[in-house]
Amino acid sequence: MVVGSNPAEPSDQFFQTMAQIVSKSILVAQGELREFVRGCLAKAGLPEADARLVADSLLESNLRGIDSHGVARLPHYLNRIKHGSINPRPQIKAHQHGPALARVDGDHAMGQLAMQRATEEAIALARSAGAGWVAVENSTHCGALAFFALEIARAGMIALAFSHSDSFVVPFGGKFPFCGTNPICFAAPAENGKAMCLDMATSVVPWNTISNAAIEGVTIPEGWAVDAEGKSTTDPKVAKAVLPFGDYKGSGLGLMVDVFCTALLGSPFGPGIAAMYGDPAKQRLLGGLVGAIDISKFRPVDDFRRTITEMMRQWNAQERARPDEPILYPGQPEEMERERRLAEGIPVGVNLAAIFGKLSAELGVPWQVEAN
Repeated sequence: MVVGSNPAEPSDQFFQTMAQIVSKSILVAQGELREFVRGCLAKAGLPEADARLVADSLLESNLRGIDSHGVARLPHYLNRIKHGSINPRPQIKAHQHGPALARVDGDHAMGQLAMQRATEEAIALARSAGAGWVAVENSTHCGALAFFALEIARAGMIALAFSHSDSFVVPFGGKFPFCGTNPICFAAPAENGKAMCLDMATSVVPWNTISNAAIEGVTIPEGWAVDAEGKSTTDPKVAKAVLPFGDYKGSGLGLMVDVFCTALLGSPFGPGIAAMYGDPAKQRLLGGLVGAIDISKFRPVDDFRRTITEMMRQWNAQERARPDEPILYPGQPEEMERERRLAEGIPVGVNLAAIFGKLSAELGVPWQVEAN
């Protein structure tokens, strides 16, 4: 199962573009890690197909270097299933409200399952009407949005996806959190299976990156987070909120995402959302919004793919400000990291590996990695 060990440093090009932590870790083959996650979710009561989809979502995040939304969230999910706030066998329902509009009631499912249903509905609506917008309600944490946006891109469409969370981000000029890290995701298909894909939090860093640092006992950089008094801190265990990216710009976009994900269906917003790491028995009532635009209604999809490919080529070819730092299009750092991790393995922090060992004993799912 173990491929090797390293300090969990991403490739240099990835590190230059993404907010990351560095901690002692072990490298685990992605197939073995995927099977462990799937097995744990199945033992927790998820049907086989659902357990596999959630595992795929988490592993794809890790492969793309987005460890904040990868397998480190597994213990959290299992705890919420155990306490009843995540429904392991939901009855997810879709209701169409017009030629291009629908809502999905997640029935408190794993968020990945609710967003997957919304993705499928958005694609179907776009095939018929040219565009599809699907709002999500009664959901939970859904992981990285790129997993769903890239599925829409593979269908030959442009994707837009939004999600929100409880209060993790201090408004520009404020001291205490209001909005969540409220991510925005966009994807457009290119040639040869590639895609332009921007998946970003509206905060400097996702809150779960802070959580990962706390699990592994490492500090975080100055300028990421503030403590309970609104003062800057480098201690992830003291951190209570993160800062918006781009000052007022990130604050404004975060509030926009709350409008999309809450006001349309009357879900709680900002401070009214049940805390992700609060009472594990309290349902979170999270929302989301997934959109798809059928490119073929405007022009041949192959022509569009060629345009995006040429756009990315010219982007890469621009003169560099620093010769050793390439100019990468949105999604390219993740593509590069994915190739690396498929070959070398996925870094799992030693403390997280120890937690997985305890889950293995509790659930009877094989985990043969020892964190030395």
